[in-house]
Amino acid sequence: MKKYDFIIAGGGMAGLSLAYYLTQSSLRDRSILIIDRDVKNQNDRTWCFWEKGQGPFESIVFRKWETVSFHGTTYSGPIDMVDYHYKMLRGIDFYAFIEAELAKYPTVERKIATINRIKDTPQGGFVIADDEPYIADYVFDSTFALKLDQPENHNLLQHFKGWVITTEKACFDPNYPEIMDFRVEQHGDCRFLYVLPFNEKTALVEFTLFNDKLLSQEEYEADLRQYIDRYLDTGAYRISETEYGVIPMSDETTTENPSDHIIRIGTSGGYTKASTGYTFQRTQRYLQDIVHSLHQTGKPHRKRSWFKGRFKLYDSIFLNVLQKHRHPADDIFTKIYTKNSPRVFTFLDEDTRLMDEIRLFTTMPWWPFTAALFDVLRRKIVR
Repeated sequence: MKKYDFIIAGGGMAGLSLAYYLTQSSLRDRSILIIDRDVKNQNDRTWCFWEKGQGPFESIVFRKWETVSFHGTTYSGPIDMVDYHYKMLRGIDFYAFIEAELAKYPTVERKIATINRIKDTPQGGFVIADDEPYIADYVFDSTFALKLDQPENHNLLQHFKGWVITTEKACFDPNYPEIMDFRVEQHGDCRFLYVLPFNEKTALVEFTLFNDKLLSQEEYEADLRQYIDRYLDTGAYRISETEYGVIPMSDETTTENPSDHIIRIGTSGGYTKASTGYTFQRTQRYLQDIVHSLHQTGKPHRKRSWFKGRFKLYDSIFLNVLQKHRHPADDIFTKIYTKNSPRVFTFLDEDTRLMDEIRLFTTMPWWPFTAALFDVLRRKIVR
């Protein structure tokens, strides 16, 4: 049985990103095996994120905007992002780019298989896929499933369905994407649309919810149609692409390094920000830290500041407010974005200082968040 330097269990965004960063580093000559059950050759998702300057995938960014639009309870209009750009990256472009880069390195192997088991052994990380054994110095696992049902945690879902539509009329402003439009019936949840224009007649229109219950496909589509008919002067329109996804929004405690030779990455490693579902940018940051650690120390353990743990508390408080319906979500997001731009983007990236965070907190309704704080402490500590 061949032993690899690294096995990447799961060839999605996190696994492929890690393989890319490894080949762009001093570790490019190490043997890498990527195991996934599917070939990534479909435009199955879209990642949107804000970023300062040029990112590692700048050459394949599909669209980029300097200003975004927001439609909330008390404000409708542009939000200046100052030093940030809002970027859109299509799944198919990402997969094609990574595959082309990895093909340059004969040390990278691919295996299409279903992973049956991952375990640690004294000799290294051990993977069984389609009943075949594989071993490596380190296994990076993005397939581990979180529990998402423990009563001390907050477990919501971000779920969405989107259409790329081409319209009869020129109804989109390519310079102003709508990142949140709350002009839909909330039903006690957090529900919004975002509209990302490609040109004057083509855009991705996506219906997104934060709650704990998935809808039927027909229900997502009914809300999409209603929004388009009510707020977009499209004339006739044609649906050219469809995407659907579910992202956990949970403050479940994750174990990034469960054993000596296994490292969990992506959602499995806690890379998804619990309060927003944002994953792409955090994954890129964390994986680059891991590769840097491998280069510097030979071990894939990224450094984490204990003081950064305060953001996990913030996430839990926010999830508690949403889960307990302590205040209308559309009003909360309106206050966050309209009273704190561009600080809100830095805050969500967890790059703010404590005083910046206190200033942001003062713009929130104090009683719902205070009640949530005490409930979180009761759940997490007193229980």
